[in-house]
Amino acid sequence: MQDDDAVDAPYRVLHAIVGHQLPVYFINAVNSVLLMAGNDDIIVVDNASNLPKLTRELQTIAEKEPRVRLLLRESNDISRNSKVGGLYDAYNEIVSYALQQSYDYLHIMQNDMQMLWWDNSVMRRAREIYAEYPECVNICMFAQPRYSLFLSGNVEYVKPDLAYLQNYGLTDSGLYDLERWRKLDVRFLHSEKAHSQKYLMQGLRVFFHPRPTVALIPWPAVVRSGRVVGREVESTQQFLLRPLTPSETSQVKEATELIPLEDLAVPWGWTCLTPYWVTDLRSINYWVYLYRDMRARGLRAAWPRWERRGLSGVGSRRQIQRRPRFGLLPVIVQPVWHALRRRLTAWHIVS
Repeated sequence: MQDDDAVDAPYRVLHAIVGHQLPVYFINAVNSVLLMAGNDDIIVVDNASNLPKLTRELQTIAEKEPRVRLLLRESNDISRNSKVGGLYDAYNEIVSYALQQSYDYLHIMQNDMQMLWWDNSVMRRAREIYAEYPECVNICMFAQPRYSLFLSGNVEYVKPDLAYLQNYGLTDSGLYDLERWRKLDVRFLHSEKAHSQKYLMQGLRVFFHPRPTVALIPWPAVVRSGRVVGREVESTQQFLLRPLTPSETSQVKEATELIPLEDLAVPWGWTCLTPYWVTDLRSINYWVYLYRDMRARGLRAAWPRWERRGLSGVGSRRQIQRRPRFGLLPVIVQPVWHALRRRLTAWHIVS
């Protein structure tokens, strides 16, 4: 049974933005949290990017903003995890700092994410979920892309607007209850699969926040094995994604079901294909989900199309930026890739 006194009790939240390279995304993420979460403390962790310009920009932000603490890590051992390197070492440092400073909740974002809105209702709903589900240590705060919500088979609903990930006991972003974290002696391991499966076996569950506040950048550049794959978007607007207006925020709060990323995230000053994809194309996954989507909704409904809501006037000059190829795909995917790449590869149009 929910304890209203516990839900309304005072609390402290620490927002953490963690990144390696991808400076445009990194600064975008930091600035979005500064704007949206105006009363909370922030820790920014550069996981050994070794980019002098990025370091200077982050230092300038920390010097101007008293509530921002900057941690510059000197090493990122990719031999331990070719995908994310020493990301989870950085995570464990953040958790230790948050516990030492007596924060009640820790909200972790990666640098290819953006906060679109935040207010007191976000934490109140999160605390209600924690109070109702003692097996929850981690609430996912970002909107899930359509393929994840409807095509992956990994989402289990407990209410029309509340669901959890079936195969995860812990994820590597979102909101963490630090009292529960300390009590259960939770720790990030060397890979997301390792810690997600460990805590799933212990009975933990990761819920989606019914009112997501964070969006992933669609079709992002990524870092793999220490190398940047793809090209970062550079927009002429204040942010890469358009922040929610007050009326849009009200619509999110009043939603009676989970909101997909495609409905929440609007590329601001640029365009890309939708449905969105949030990782690189060097696996067959995109094609599998595209096939499932076409079977579920039909060819016309599921076929990718341009997302243009965030473009400026129709008569504005637009520059087309084609992203580099994503390296060699598995041999079985190559014929499909060559046949469809002109229509499905992620182009960016910047207004």
